[in-house]
Order: sequence, then C-alpha cells, then structure tokens
Amino acid sequence: KVYEAVTPRTKAVLAVHLFGRPLDWTALQSAVDPGIHLLEDAAGALGARWQGMPCGGLGAMGCLSFHPRKIVTTGEGGAVTTGDGELAAAIRRLRHHGLDPNADIASPSTNYRLADILCAVGLPQLRRLDELLAERARVAAGYAERLDGVVDLPGADEGDTHGWQAYVIRLDRREEAMNALRAEGIEVQIGTYALHHLSAYRDQGPFPCADAAFERALALPLHSRLTDAELDRVAEGIRRFA
Repeated sequence: KVYEAVTPRTKAVLAVHLFGRPLDWTALQSAVDPGIHLLEDAAGALGARWQGMPCGGLGAMGCLSFHPRKIVTTGEGGAVTTGDGELAAAIRRLRHHGLDPNADIASPSTNYRLADILCAVGLPQLRRLDELLAERARVAAGYAERLDGVVDLPGADEGDTHGWQAYVIRLDRREEAMNALRAEGIEVQIGTYALHHLSAYRDQGPFPCADAAFERALALPLHSRLTDAELDRVAEGIRRFA
C-alpha cells in the first residue's frame, strides 16, 4: 500500500508504531525509494524495539509524545529524536523562535519549548522507564492469559519488543460492550479513530481498513498499578460480549 501511494512528489513517509507495536521496518524500507526519507511517529512507542533497535531511532527522525496517556508523561509536550547533527541543530532553533547560538534568527519560528517544570516531572519517570515498561508488559501478559481464545490478541512480531502504550482489542459488539463496562466503572475507550470520519478530513477517499478499526477497536484499562483482581474483572466483562 505504501508503494502504491508514493509519487514523484513524495519527499518523506511518516510511519506509525501504533499503540507501541513496532512496524515492519524492513517491509517499509523495501516499499520506497532510498531517496525518500523515512520518519517515525513513535508517540506511543517509547521503549519499544524493532529487532533490538529502539523505535524512534530507525529513520531520519522520530517523534515521542509525553501526553498523559503515554508511558512517560509531562502533562503535554514531546520530543524529536534524530542521529543527524544538522537536523538536531535545526530542530533546536525551530523550537526556540528560530534563534541560533549567535542570537540571530535566519528562519522565523515560534515557541515549542517544553517548560523546565514539566521536564522535572518527566525525568524521574525516564529513570524508571524499565520498571514502567515491565509493569505494562505484566498487565498485557495478564490480559493475554485471560483473553486467549476469546478475542484476537495484540502483540509484536518475533524479535520485536512491544511498548504497550495501549492494549487494544477488536469486538464486533464494541459499542454495546463499551457502554456496559463503563456503566460498571470499567474505563474502556474507543481504541482508535478514523480521521476521514471527522469534518476536517472528510471526502479524502475510502479507507475500509480504518473504518473497520474505528468500528471495532476497544482500548482496555492499562496502567502499572492494575491488580490481578482488576484484570479478572475486565476480562470477565469482555467475555460477555466476545
């Protein structure tokens, strides 16, 4: 599909490690010309690894999110990753009104700086990243144990490490299940949205896979303090609608 979408006007491809699941980077590389830059939306993939290499460090640059739903949060904000020194210098200028180290502005920008006080919230979490990832992996394994044979289980390809930003399953009775579980105090959410259903992006063409995901995807509660009893309760609720 990526190969079919590339045209002579294509300068870059932005690929998404959805919910913390590493995408098939080899397949992506083989689908585009080497002259096209590959960028990563690793917003939910902090700690995820493709064949041992960290997501966000595979392409020309990547982006991380520190939104409250992410593994490490500063309330809002994020980061850009790159191994290219020139790109890194340009990003540093652009986040700070375009100001360069000589106090000159060659290319105007605006203020994208993450406030120091928010960094102070995020840094202790980064130091605990392995612990946070292990706890989320524990919860994901708990769901897999309880829902095996009930629904299709999310997971990573062999050799990859899932980041488990979210645990999303697919249910034909998604709306019914979501309303019932919320009424019982179980905070499930719509798993993903289809942008072409939103007013700003309508009439962009048919996207049947996005339609199917939007209609069936359900995100289960996922945080590091979920107990076995709570996992049992969520799984029992899902079984009623699977």
